[in-house]
Amino acid sequence: MHAWIYQISDAPIKEAINEDTLYQGDGTDYDYCAAIMEEGRKSVIEALKDYILPSGMFQQIDDTTFEYQGGIVEWKAQWVERIQDLASQLNIENILKFVGHSYKLERALKNPLDTASQFYLSGETDQTYAEESVELMRWIEDLEVGSKIYLGGIIDFHF
Repeated sequence: MHAWIYQISDAPIKEAINEDTLYQGDGTDYDYCAAIMEEGRKSVIEALKDYILPSGMFQQIDDTTFEYQGGIVEWKAQWVERIQDLASQLNIENILKFVGHSYKLERALKNPLDTASQFYLSGETDQTYAEESVELMRWIEDLEVGSKIYLGGIIDFHF
């Protein structure tokens, strides 16, 4: 399967990640990484805005800049409700099922945006991994309304 890794920072990004930034191959989370061509970048950014980020939380300013509009408190309330609902479905019959309720709960905790995409939360390229969406949301929680976030490199990965 394929998904994208978005480089996101709270400052303009001077050095963008590329297909060689992350460890890939045997023993890693990524089978391989590939560059996103410039003509495909716009649609990948639209996917971030329209399908991955919580609705209404960001306004796109230009090709690389988004402005935080708020909404993290409401989003967290919905997330907690979803977690509590999943936890209430656990019982002694399904707790150890391979892809059962416990797995769904684990995924909701680690990946609250329910996306295969990952996030490289640095304006530098010294990190060798990307994060699941819970880390993005923890990062967003510290933003103030009106804060700008910046997109850098975007890479395609196979897992």
